[in-house]
Amino acid sequence: MSSDFATGLMVSVVGLLITFIALGVFIGVIYLLKALFPYKAEAEEEKEGEEAEEVVEISSAEGEEEVAAAIAAVLYLKKEGRPSFETPGKNTFWTAR
Repeated sequence: MSSDFATGLMVSVVGLLITFIALGVFIGVIYLLKALFPYKAEAEEEKEGEEAEEVVEISSAEGEEEVAAAIAAVLYLKKEGRPSFETPGKNTFWTAR
């Protein structure tokens, strides 16, 4: 083997070893933190014991107005010739014309 090839191979092996050792250290730190600070399931149990929150229903008339307003906005922008909701001007980044 030539000296350059051997040097390159040695650098590659050392780089891979350092990478996998660092990965192993990170995995060890994660397991250590999981052992020191375990998941607490009591918080979920407390939420179940509390009274259920009141559900507020929206009347269909309010929802229809919002949908109509959204449709009107989209139709207005299409009529104006703008392809999207971006600021008006010469911006061809998002369009391929």
